[in-house]
Amino acid sequence: MNKLRFTFAITLCISLLYGCGHEMDSVLRIKKALPQQVISLGAIETEQMLPVQVGGEGYLLLASERRGLILINPFGEIIAAQEGRVERLAVQVLPNKNLLVASYDEGQAQLNLHEIRPSEGERKLDFRLLSSQKMRAPQSALCFSRQEERTHLFTIAEDGIGYEYLLLPAQQQLQEMRPLYFGEQVNACAVNSKTQHLLVSQPPIGILSLNASAEKDEQRELMLSGQWLGEDFGNLWLDTQNESLWLTVDDQVRRYNLSSLKEEPDWHLHIDESHTVISPVLLNGQLIALDDGRDQLLIFDQVESDSLPHDPPVIATESDSSIVSIFARNQTESVQSLGDAADDPAIWVNKFRPQNSLILATDKKSGLNVYDLSGKMLEHFPVGRVNNVDIRSIDHPLYSAVAAASNRSIPGVNLFAITREGRIEHLGLRTIDLQDPYGLCLQKTDNRIFAWVSDKDAALHQFAIELGEIPSEFSLKAQAEVAVNSQVEGCVVDDERQTLFFAEEDRGIWSLNLVKQRNGESQPRLVAEVDGKTLIDDVEGLALYLTEDSGYLIASSQGNDSYALFTRDGNNFVDHFRVTVNMRLGIDGSSETDGLAVTSLNLGPEYPMGLLVVQDGRNRLPNAKQNFKLVGWDSVSEALGLSVFVKN
Repeated sequence: MNKLRFTFAITLCISLLYGCGHEMDSVLRIKKALPQQVISLGAIETEQMLPVQVGGEGYLLLASERRGLILINPFGEIIAAQEGRVERLAVQVLPNKNLLVASYDEGQAQLNLHEIRPSEGERKLDFRLLSSQKMRAPQSALCFSRQEERTHLFTIAEDGIGYEYLLLPAQQQLQEMRPLYFGEQVNACAVNSKTQHLLVSQPPIGILSLNASAEKDEQRELMLSGQWLGEDFGNLWLDTQNESLWLTVDDQVRRYNLSSLKEEPDWHLHIDESHTVISPVLLNGQLIALDDGRDQLLIFDQVESDSLPHDPPVIATESDSSIVSIFARNQTESVQSLGDAADDPAIWVNKFRPQNSLILATDKKSGLNVYDLSGKMLEHFPVGRVNNVDIRSIDHPLYSAVAAASNRSIPGVNLFAITREGRIEHLGLRTIDLQDPYGLCLQKTDNRIFAWVSDKDAALHQFAIELGEIPSEFSLKAQAEVAVNSQVEGCVVDDERQTLFFAEEDRGIWSLNLVKQRNGESQPRLVAEVDGKTLIDDVEGLALYLTEDSGYLIASSQGNDSYALFTRDGNNFVDHFRVTVNMRLGIDGSSETDGLAVTSLNLGPEYPMGLLVVQDGRNRLPNAKQNFKLVGWDSVSEALGLSVFVKN
C-alpha cells in the first residue's frame, strides 16, 4: 500500500510539472554549464568574434583593442594579425573565396577594409588593406549583406545613426547609399541573407528587423521584444545555414529558430556564474564563446545536430527571384523639392537632332523640369503643383509639339509649346471644374488634341485643347466623362488604334475603345488585373512602346518595384523587369515608381532602340532628393529576349 502511495505521489508530481509547460523545461535545464575547455588568449581585450572558413579550414576572427585584427585556429593559436585598436568587425566571403573584413579602428577613428588571403608562395594567411575612411562617430555595430552579387555594408554608430554603403569593386571603396536611424544602445547587427532582412540588437527595446534593400520600404518591426529578453542582451550572431539566431541574455546563451520565431528560444544554455559569456558562435559543431574581460576562449560541449532546427529554408518568392534586373544608363539631376516630389516624365523627340531630345518631368511640389539626355536640368517652370505631363506633336507654323500638365495648386491644366529647336514656352493655365486634377494623358485624333484628366472623385474627364490663332489664348472644352470605381492616375492613349488605357491603382489596367466611346457604344474593359504576381498594387505609370505594327504596354508595378510588359492591346502579359544598381556608373536602381515614359525612336548612339524614363521614389547612392532614371530600350530588349521591329 505504501509503495502504491509513493508511486502515485511521484506520478502526480511529474504530471504537475509537465502541466506547467515551459516551467518544466526551465526546471530540467536549471543546471549551470561549465566550458569543457578554456584557452587563454593573452592580453588582447576582445569583445567580438566571428567564425570564418578559409581554404576549407575553420578559424576564429577576433576584434582586439590591443592587437587589432587576429585570426586564430580553434586551439587559440594566432594564424595572422593586423595591428590596430579594433572594436567591431564584420566578414563577407568574396567571389574568389577570400574574406572581406570590415573593422572599426578606435585609435584612428576609421573604418578599414581588409582582404584575408593566402600569402604568395607560402601556406600562410595575411591581411591586405583595401581602403580606409574616417568615421564621424565610434561604431557599435557592423554587418555585411550580399544583394544581387553586390556587397553592402551596414554601420551603426554609438549615437544610433547608421549608414548603408555599397562596395565599388573597381575602386575597393565604400559608397554611401542611405542613412538609417535607431537611437542609442545598439550593440550588434546581422543580415539574414535568405530573407534579406537586417537584424539589430538594441537593448532594452529588443531585436529589430527591417528590409536590407535600400530600394524597399524599411518595414521596421520588433522581432523579439525586450520584454521577453530583459535589459542585458546582445552579441547577436546568425547561423544562416541552420536558420538560427544566437544571442546572450543575462547568464544564458539562447538560440532562436528564424523560420518559426517564438517568445521562448528553441534551445538555451545557462552558464555558470564563474564565466561571463559574450560573442557565442558555432565552429565545427561546437559552441565557442569569449569570457568577458578575461581574454579567454570558452569551448562547450558539441551542440547536438538533432537540436538544430530542421524547418525548410526560406525560399525567395517568384516575384523576388524571377524578375530580370536591368541597369539605368543615366539619371537626371534631383528635383528641387524634398520628400515625395518627382512624379511623371514625358519625352520630346527632336526629329532633326535626336540626341538633343528633351525630358519634361514634374516636380509635383513646385513645377515642371526640363532635362537633356545626360540628365542635366536645363530649365524649371515654377507653375505650381503639376502632377502628370504628356506631349503630342502638332502641325503648327511655330511649334512642333505641345505639353500639358495637370495642376493641383489651381485646379486646371498648364500648356507648354515646344519649338522645333527645343525651346519651351509656357502658354498659361486654364482652370477646370475638378476638385483635384491628378493623372493626365493626351490623345490625338484627326489632328485635334484632347486631354484626359483624372479627379480623385474617381472619374476620368476628357477636354479638347484648342490653340487658336494666338496659342497663349488656348481654351479647354469639356467633352466626356468616364466613371471608375477608385483612384486613377496613370493613363496613356494609343492614337493610331484610338484606345485609352488607364490604371485603377488597386484593381488593374483598363482599356476603352475611343471610337465606340464617342458613339456611346463602349465601356471600359479590364485587361490586366492586379494579381500579386505580374501586377502588384499600386499600378501607377503607363506608357506605350510603339513599333510600326506592334509594341508593348508598360506599367509600373509599384508594390514590388518592377515594370510589367503587356502586348500592345494590354491583353497578354509578356514579362517584367527591375532597374537595379549600376555599379560601373554609380547609379542606383529605381523603386516605388510613379510615372514613366518611353519612345521607340532612335535617340542617337546611346539610345539606338529608344529610351525608357522612370521616376525613382528612393534615390540612393548617395541618398538624395528624388529623380528620374534613364534606361536604354536595347537593354530591356536584350535582357527579356524581345524581338520587335523598331521605327527610325
